[in-house]
Amino acid sequence: MGFTDKFRTQHNEILVIAKEMTAELKGEADAAVLRKLLSNLAGKLNFHLAMEDQALYPRLQGASDPKVKAMANRFMTEMGGLGGAFAAYNTRWQVSAIRADVASFAEETDAVFAALTQRIVRENRELYPLADAAAT
Repeated sequence: MGFTDKFRTQHNEILVIAKEMTAELKGEADAAVLRKLLSNLAGKLNFHLAMEDQALYPRLQGASDPKVKAMANRFMTEMGGLGGAFAAYNTRWQVSAIRADVASFAEETDAVFAALTQRIVRENRELYPLADAAAT
């Protein structure tokens, strides 16, 4: 089992919820269902970020290769911005707000999911292979 296997599994779980939300938005767009999915997504994402902060980044910052340290620092800095944007999005879109403006919620959701998906792809391709190599 690789060091990043759990992180990759969490990525898949996050993407499944994003897909469920996208499907719900294309259907009836039930605000209560969307909020429940968003809460579930927020919980999984927050847990994932905490695991990265406590296990992944310290390991990479302790690596002897300066390139590994630099990449870890770059990813940490970038994630701070995405994490903050997601937290604001999560707070803003309660059931009543979703119900009142589904179109804006859908638009913002698309933007958040695009950024989140891009981040997941980059972590899987760039960051996690370094972490797995540093774990050996």
